[in-house]
Amino acid sequence: MSLQEDTGRRIRQLRKAQGLTQEALAAKADLDFKYFGSLERGERNVTLQNLEKVARGLGVEPLQLFLFTAPGVEKAEKISEAKILDALRRSDARTGQGLLRILREVLALVER
Repeated sequence: MSLQEDTGRRIRQLRKAQGLTQEALAAKADLDFKYFGSLERGERNVTLQNLEKVARGLGVEPLQLFLFTAPGVEKAEKISEAKILDALRRSDARTGQGLLRILREVLALVER
């Protein structure tokens, strides 16, 4: 499973948990509703700007979009710093570098 697919599934999970349709979330996020189907299927290489819009539309911090279940993590909502570090240590170099880059960008968005 790719990071795009995991992120798309997480967005769908959060959207459904709030009882929102793709159309309703698209309106809240100021994005085209047709975009969300491909985003949730992991077919889009989403920009950080659009991730920020999605997070705002869902009323969550951008980091919440990346709290999907990963190997070694029991529940996404209960991720601890130790579990994140463990997951990074166990990932291959390419995946680990990608995850670190995303976390840095998400933190930069949050600190604005």
